[in-house]
Amino acid sequence: MAEKILMPRLSDTMTEGVIAAWHKKVGDSVKKGDLLAEIETDKATMELESYKDGTILYLGAENGGKLQVDDLMVIVGDAGEDISGLVNGKSGSTEQPKEEKKAEEPAKTEEKTVEKPAAPAASSSVDVSKMEEVVLMPRLSDTMTEGVIASWAKILATI
Repeated sequence: MAEKILMPRLSDTMTEGVIAAWHKKVGDSVKKGDLLAEIETDKATMELESYKDGTILYLGAENGGKLQVDDLMVIVGDAGEDISGLVNGKSGSTEQPKEEKKAEEPAKTEEKTVEKPAAPAASSSVDVSKMEEVVLMPRLSDTMTEGVIASWAKILATI
């Protein structure tokens, strides 16, 4: 089933984003974590990764194009899938998924809160005093409380 990716709000003050560069085009297959585009915001240029496996079926703007926050940016689905209802009903169908996502977010936050106490126990076997340098997760926005590491550029050597 095709899934819409909307222009994300990447900072508290962001109202629109500019597509600095697309890294995929319509018809390209993508996997979860693949780089889709670079988005220029009012504060920085950020990378947008796919969170779904599939084929790019629709791009909402060309390179240099502006999209408002929550505008339809990309549709990812199965090759040949009919997306006319998602594209044509852009304003009506965009509002419904936002409400669904907002309803799901508190549940996810509660689940993560339950899981957090287990995480330190697993990492407590690592003795950070023997490490040369400890790098903490940076706060990338005022409202950021957690982050996901999509990939590591360097692999930890065995100590």
